[in-house]
Amino acid sequence: MPKDLTVTLTDMEYEILKKIRIVEGEDGEKLRNLLRFYIATIPELKSSEYALKRSENKEEIEETLREVWSQYELTDHPVEQWEEDKIDRLMSDLVEINALVRTGERDFIPNSKFRSLFKMLLHDIATESRDMDEYSAACVATIQLLMEFGVGVLSKETIRDGAILINEGWMFAYATAMKRAREFMKTKKLFPETPEQTPESA
Repeated sequence: MPKDLTVTLTDMEYEILKKIRIVEGEDGEKLRNLLRFYIATIPELKSSEYALKRSENKEEIEETLREVWSQYELTDHPVEQWEEDKIDRLMSDLVEINALVRTGERDFIPNSKFRSLFKMLLHDIATESRDMDEYSAACVATIQLLMEFGVGVLSKETIRDGAILINEGWMFAYATAMKRAREFMKTKKLFPETPEQTPESA
């Protein structure tokens, strides 16, 4: 829920605020834009920056997530049903936005930046949405990154298919690892290890 804040500035602080040119806006709007600029430029706040964008694009991300899962209602492995031309075009689009990098004639892997951001987002999304399964969290992370890397040039269909392709090819492995780790921790809590009894303690 939005919060209204009242801030009192000295005359000098207000004059400095008016002279700042790195962000647009007047008074309160400018202060808000300064906060957004600060969040975007501090590496330690990268997670917060993406959480903010995820909140702002919530409806679009959730709509795309539903579209992704609708493809799995038709088949367990959508990519296997695609024509080779479609995969080639999709790969080309993903290379163009630096989501994937080419490692051979027909070999690709996720860009290192994409992969590291994905791992951060997967953790954040799975943590903030406890009722969401790990694979949906992976899809949300990939969808958000494709929206970010695509800077508005990718169609909704390309984002949907790109998320499916990248997740099936590489990123679902992280979701599987997270799922197994969570299941292990649940089991460990249910059945804590008991120290072996020694003759002295018996």
